[in-house]
Amino acid sequence: MNVQIKFKAVLVLLSLFFAIPLLYADEDTSDERLAAQYFHNGQYERAVVLYEELFEEQPTEVIYNNYITCLLELEEYRQAERVVKSQIDNNPGQIRYEVDLGYVMKRAGNTRRAKRHFENLVDNLPGRPQGIINLADAFMERGMSDLALETFKKGRSEIGERHPFNIEIAEIYKKIGDYDNMMAEYVDLIVLDSGKMEKVRGLLQDAINDDPEFEKNDALRRVLLRRSQRSPANTLFSEMLLWLSIQQRDFEMAFRQARALDRRLDKGGEIVYDVGMLSLENNNFDIAEQSFNHIINSGRTAAYYLEARVGLLDVKFQRLTAFYDYEKEELEEVEEAFKAALEEFGIHRHTVPIIRNLANIKAFYLNKPDEAVELLETIIDMPRVSDRVKAECRIEMADILVLNGEVWDAKLLYSQVDKTYRDNPVGHEAKYKNARLSYYMGEFDWAKAQLDILKAATSRLISNDAMALSLKIQDNIGFDDNTKPLEMYAKAERMSFMNRFDEAFAIMDSIENKYPDHQIMDYVFFEKAELKLRLGKYDEADSLLVLIAEKYPQGIFADEALFKRAEINENIFDNREKAIEMYRKIMTEYPASIYAHTARNRIRTLRGELVN
Repeated sequence: MNVQIKFKAVLVLLSLFFAIPLLYADEDTSDERLAAQYFHNGQYERAVVLYEELFEEQPTEVIYNNYITCLLELEEYRQAERVVKSQIDNNPGQIRYEVDLGYVMKRAGNTRRAKRHFENLVDNLPGRPQGIINLADAFMERGMSDLALETFKKGRSEIGERHPFNIEIAEIYKKIGDYDNMMAEYVDLIVLDSGKMEKVRGLLQDAINDDPEFEKNDALRRVLLRRSQRSPANTLFSEMLLWLSIQQRDFEMAFRQARALDRRLDKGGEIVYDVGMLSLENNNFDIAEQSFNHIINSGRTAAYYLEARVGLLDVKFQRLTAFYDYEKEELEEVEEAFKAALEEFGIHRHTVPIIRNLANIKAFYLNKPDEAVELLETIIDMPRVSDRVKAECRIEMADILVLNGEVWDAKLLYSQVDKTYRDNPVGHEAKYKNARLSYYMGEFDWAKAQLDILKAATSRLISNDAMALSLKIQDNIGFDDNTKPLEMYAKAERMSFMNRFDEAFAIMDSIENKYPDHQIMDYVFFEKAELKLRLGKYDEADSLLVLIAEKYPQGIFADEALFKRAEINENIFDNREKAIEMYRKIMTEYPASIYAHTARNRIRTLRGELVN
């Protein structure tokens, strides 16, 4: 018993011993919190009393800065100067306190004295780059951007090419809104050291993406155009203009730059072809067509002649099907054009893209699945065709099996490709399509498990598709644990994939009648709108998209519905003002949308505002 009493006594003493510093720490913390509260409320007379005591005990950066601010706001300039000088004495070599001393002089009205002090700091620059950066940063901290620029420019002249400070100077120009000089600094750095190209492009990418009014984009274009005109022999500026035009999705400008650059660098059409393919991927069919025709007009001996012919066929097909407004006879004309190209060039590994595209047309547009499979088998049996291309053809054959309702054979084919190319993008695609097929069949748990694996896929497109489908399953099962609406919707999607549109609409109408309040309804309305577009029923599609935007403004499809409405108004209804209104609404109401950047570009294009 006595042992227990002694042990308890020891514990009490120890707790008191350790509690004493904690009590004082709490008191200090409480004072600092109270001082900060006074400071942020603008009660400087109360804050300064506490900060004076705190500064004597622990002169941290936060306490020092707030203390100096209080003294300056209260016009206690002599005390402020004493505090700064004490910091200079206690922190030798820290140039920021020297800047603070001049700043106190300036605030006290001693402008001549402050000016001499600042001039002395700039005239006697530190001999190392980091010291110069520290001085310039201290000037910027006190709102003296002109002195920060002067510091860097003098440092540049003294240190030279060893550290030209372009990036640091560009950052200052960015902060003060001088975008032309900002961009000139970045361009100067590339001229000085071409090895910095990727780094500078990354910085420029960040700048032009964070540019709602396109001020930085236009400034960079102006700088590059001036440099290009001043030094036409230097291809660097043309290359950068081409890069910028592609970032802005200004494919007309990109084509002009590519044409000149390709000729100057003797690339045989390679640069023009790349722009043509990018234009095609972004549905800019006019520029894609001009790009491919430019190469074709160079003659059959042009290095990219065959690729351009293939590209031109793709333009013909995609232009026809992009907005679903086509007749069967028009598709048959495109089919004949592909067949004529194969007769002209022959069936071999170089014409594989023509064969694959022809198979796609036959299977998914002209209801000729057997002929499509036969074409794909031709590629698979072809010598000197890469295993990756053959695997892609097997995936396309599995897609055709799904189209025909042969789901088990399709699953087997997807699985074979997945197993053979497990850690390869083509394997990821096969796994995704296999998971999607399981989803169509109502096997949601297995499908989601596979999709969750694919979220980390190296291919961004597959990763995004997997996340979207996984989220669809998760959201619509988690609503009320009733899987029936999702089963019905998945079946409707499968019917849609198989081009059995009447059955798809019937199923979705049934969902709307049975489960009108289920959260799956925004998916249903969006799928209906997509099908109406495929069938060329644009007014009905537009009405459904209006419904989505109005009924589900925070839903997953709200921004995409607006974007599709804008595209319909621009390309189908020929209502440019309405399209601009929709694009602007995306930018203002959905600024984080993946469509916001494209919407901004479309507005500028429709208004003819792009700087050329």
